[in-house]
Amino acid sequence: MSVPETAKKDIKLIALDLDGTLLNSEKVITPRTIAALQAAMRKGVRVTIATGRMLLGAAFFGRQFGANAPIICCNGGVVQGMDDPDPLFVRHMAPETVRSILSICHAHGWYANWYIGREVYVERYLPEYFYVYRTVEDFHVREVGDRFLDYTDDVIQCVVRDLDGNVEPKVHVLQEALPGAFSAQQNTGRSSDITPVGVTKALGLEFLMHHYGLAPENVMACGDADNDLPMLRFAGTAVVPANGLDCAKALATYHAESNDEDGIAKAIEELVL
Repeated sequence: MSVPETAKKDIKLIALDLDGTLLNSEKVITPRTIAALQAAMRKGVRVTIATGRMLLGAAFFGRQFGANAPIICCNGGVVQGMDDPDPLFVRHMAPETVRSILSICHAHGWYANWYIGREVYVERYLPEYFYVYRTVEDFHVREVGDRFLDYTDDVIQCVVRDLDGNVEPKVHVLQEALPGAFSAQQNTGRSSDITPVGVTKALGLEFLMHHYGLAPENVMACGDADNDLPMLRFAGTAVVPANGLDCAKALATYHAESNDEDGIAKAIEELVL
């Protein structure tokens, strides 16, 4: 097998999406993938996670392989060390925007949660809405009831949810009510991340790149979904697994095998190791 052109690049920073990329369908990092990541770090490569999840969920997986760079979470709205008390970089939503979003969701009976620091806030806790956190230890939320409007300062991200897969119409209602006030990304049908305008994984990745004095050609980004597109465009090496969306595959410089076939591990073995 010929070595791809991307293998000749000097990769010094790897950013990994979680769901659909680093994690297999069981939401697990396989032993082969952990071994590849740790071998890359022994070579001096910085390895981080870049996810729409908040820090609590991201750090749970980062600890499994010993991530040696601050985590990019909330779709790039936060860059923070797993055990650091404060972020290196953070972007907050305008409190009035958060209040409007939560008020609209409350009036329609829609389910939403939001992140402040390391905590997840909800009006009422319904565990079925947090199925993706089923593998995360010590996961908990702060239930605030009818006082939800008292908790709208320093919000990093809101998430609108619909277990029936009809979240998109809800987002459209919010966009019509608040034109240009927020961005919506990672629309899975069952959830959509609501972030400050301009926040993407590329924003967090660019901050981390400059933090280490690197250039885009030193960066390898791995992702599969719509919220990964900006960082796939930004990075010199863009790895997309076979299960990725077509729009992500169109940006790939390296097409990996699927997340259930150790695709990311094999990509790191070939391009970095």
